[in-house]
Amino acid sequence: MTRDWKRRRRRLMALMAGLLMLGELAAATSPSRRFTLDALSPLASASELTSRLLTPVTQDRILKFREKVDFSFREQTIEVGEEPYELFVPEPAADGTYGLLVFIWPGDEIQVPEGWWKVLRDNHIIYVASRRSSNVENIFDRRVPLALHGYEYVRSRYRLAPGRVYIGGFSGGSRTARRVVMAYPDVFHGVLLIGGSDPLGGESGFTLPSTALSRELQQHTRFVFSTGGNDSPNRAKDARTRKDLEALCMQGIRLVPQNGVEHWVPDGRGFGRALKQLEMPVSQRADAGACAGALDQSIQAQLDAVAAKVGSGELDEAGRLLARLDAHYGGLAAPRSVELSRIIAEKAGLYELP
Repeated sequence: MTRDWKRRRRRLMALMAGLLMLGELAAATSPSRRFTLDALSPLASASELTSRLLTPVTQDRILKFREKVDFSFREQTIEVGEEPYELFVPEPAADGTYGLLVFIWPGDEIQVPEGWWKVLRDNHIIYVASRRSSNVENIFDRRVPLALHGYEYVRSRYRLAPGRVYIGGFSGGSRTARRVVMAYPDVFHGVLLIGGSDPLGGESGFTLPSTALSRELQQHTRFVFSTGGNDSPNRAKDARTRKDLEALCMQGIRLVPQNGVEHWVPDGRGFGRALKQLEMPVSQRADAGACAGALDQSIQAQLDAVAAKVGSGELDEAGRLLARLDAHYGGLAAPRSVELSRIIAEKAGLYELP
């Protein structure tokens, strides 16, 4: 080993030690604290998740399957006392209430940017995030339930202001947050999407909930897209997602550019601009009713096409058309989508007992 190499190694070791000290200092001076769950949210029960996250046709098929087979879901997939969370609680607003941001990260132990704390403090917003909800975790068994349990922990202890409960995420966490807000628009009034998003339907698994909840999404939910300006692939995906949402008559779509940011979250100033849009209520557009009416007509016309295929005996093609409809429109196509699914299954002999 040369003398020059030894000097370089000593410098490298000193640099690593310094970085570790800075990390420990940042953790020590963070205004957040850790906690573990002492109770579970009924919103994350198997029955609730199934009714909100799965399409109506999928739900009906599960019901039919359970009629034939002695099968049941595990009601809760998370254990009390085992899951670590990060929590930040600022001073309440003048009326004694708080806002809430449930955040989902793509990896474990990611440090919250220092500039975010001041923004959260100034806006009286509680921050909570699971520390074991990374991209490798299962969406249904862990990532969605962990977000809901974090919400329940805060809701049960602090007075939350009506309309100021939000969810957000970065990268893979952004995609999970999008799934949660679309399933629970009666709980979360807006979603902060940083670092990418996925369109509806298909393999993404994103679909619309019941008609009543879908109307809530259309009229009141705020979708704030705030991906880094230099994150070109995910900006392109966001553009496609916004187009999908617009076609579904979502009125609360906002774009907050983060110029110069790569595939990462914005600094405190950029976070503050995004949060401002998240806090702003949705203004009802003049064409909202016409958009919703045209969308309903389009869905019914597509369901008519499925019924025509069934009537002519083209069951395979009818099934393919219905699967696309169910995945994309979810609750807005029900209950007729479920009725057609049952007809197709019965004609194909799929409901016959073995």
